[in-house]
Amino acid sequence: MKQWSKRTGMVVWGFAIVLLVLSWILSWFFTGPNAVRALWYIGWGVWVCGAILIILPLIMIYGRAKGKKGKGWIESMPIVDSGIYSLVRHPLYLGWLLMYVVVIFFGQHWIPLVMGIAGIVCIYLVAIQEDLRLIVSFGEDYIHYMQKTPRMNILLGIVRALQRRKKSKRV
Repeated sequence: MKQWSKRTGMVVWGFAIVLLVLSWILSWFFTGPNAVRALWYIGWGVWVCGAILIILPLIMIYGRAKGKKGKGWIESMPIVDSGIYSLVRHPLYLGWLLMYVVVIFFGQHWIPLVMGIAGIVCIYLVAIQEDLRLIVSFGEDYIHYMQKTPRMNILLGIVRALQRRKKSKRV
């Protein structure tokens, strides 16, 4: 996949944000008395997981960026591969992706479903573009990080982390 221009990335992000806001609003209108309550409760559980995945990386990055000197705090950052970043490369994007899943569970109508799927695709494409940008920024170190840490599959990330821990205990 070719790397996007900055403008294309901003357009996709803008579209994703508009989709999320509209789909949240529409999901509340479409949730009617016939809605499956179990899906609604599952949606709240997914919302909590998504909120954690949005907040946790922001706290980690902010904590590491404090006091760094350079062009900007992002440019002066090393690759963060500990904590939640040892499980998935893009926990923040995974959190936003889960917010679209929440919309689907809450709305239980074809309009929030279509908007949620479109939003999920947008967020996933943004994550792919972020990987391409980070390869350019960090080179081989980021490629090595990509090989050991999945993009957004947190279950696979947990399995790999447990395997690494088991392997390090043997040595």
